[in-house]
Amino acid sequence: MACPECHLPIPRPWLELNSFFISIAGAPASGKSYFLASMIWQLRKTLAQNFCTNFTDVDPQMNRRVFEYETTLFTGSANPNKLVRIDKTEVGGDIYNDTFINGVQTRLAQPFAYTTEPMPNHPLYRRANRTRQVVCVYDNAGEHFLPGADNISEPVTRHMAKSDALLFIFDPTQDVRFRAACTELVNDPQMNPEEVGTKSDLINRINATRQETVLTNVLTQIRNLNFLSTREKIKIPLIIVLSKYDAWQQLVRGKFPEGKAPHESNPWKRTNEETTRVYNSDRVKEYSRILRTMFMDLIPNLVSTAESMVETVTYIAVSATGGPPELGEADEQGIRPLCYRPKNVKPIWAEVPFLHAQYLVNKSTVPVIRNGKAVM
Repeated sequence: MACPECHLPIPRPWLELNSFFISIAGAPASGKSYFLASMIWQLRKTLAQNFCTNFTDVDPQMNRRVFEYETTLFTGSANPNKLVRIDKTEVGGDIYNDTFINGVQTRLAQPFAYTTEPMPNHPLYRRANRTRQVVCVYDNAGEHFLPGADNISEPVTRHMAKSDALLFIFDPTQDVRFRAACTELVNDPQMNPEEVGTKSDLINRINATRQETVLTNVLTQIRNLNFLSTREKIKIPLIIVLSKYDAWQQLVRGKFPEGKAPHESNPWKRTNEETTRVYNSDRVKEYSRILRTMFMDLIPNLVSTAESMVETVTYIAVSATGGPPELGEADEQGIRPLCYRPKNVKPIWAEVPFLHAQYLVNKSTVPVIRNGKAVM
């Protein structure tokens, strides 16, 4: 089956099940691909082990690019000790579809689609037909979120205006103010790019694109596409994913409850009444307030931009890899890329932004703690 307008294939589950659409946005080199790979990898495991829910591919061919990301980062193609990296997402290639709409050649973003379905030991299994859903995830090259990049022939980011939730990846290590606050506390090459010299793509990451400007452009585009006035706030929940938490966790040491920092425990627990664990949304909101306070001190325009334009904003710290990168072998231009060893990759809270997004729009089969009480 295919869409009658763009003629691109449509998997049958999209016509049979409820859908949850989520868009991932961010500046170039902010780590969106690493985050996407870790989020999907963790959801496959976490939903089954903790919430009695299957998370499977709707169409493996459609999700091929993300599967390649997962394979590279977590298995290393059979050599978990080999240095690997995920290549930067290009502005073209197989994560986009070229088609004709009303006679105009048009480039559209390729969605990645999954299904969530209660397992037999899930409390809602008898209502599985009503609780099964398709999860659709959109990702783009960071350049497409820059001002002027979206146009009539390449409307590649307009999915954001129709999404149920927006994840904006903010890389603190790219911000000069944030790196300055971490100088005495952190021993990570991403915080000190000058120490490794110009023959590293660390220098290429630290560019003139300010991430708050990209966020402003993204939110302005969503507002315009939804015909909102400047006085109206966007109702699509915004989760600002503060990436590379492993590199700056020392900065928030002591601010989280003792023994419950993101790298020490997960925001879910088992209850006596249910076979599944319960997602602790109250704890995530508490952490969000702590992170908001810190970023209000260090990068106030990030917070003010988000909260002046969006009704619901949540701040979640994650690490796609759980540890710092290593410098790989130099290429023909003498550039040493940032790499990881799959055996050392241990994501921190990579799946939590997804779980919280579903909680916010009430499209989750995961039991949650809401205002201190467990509810389904």
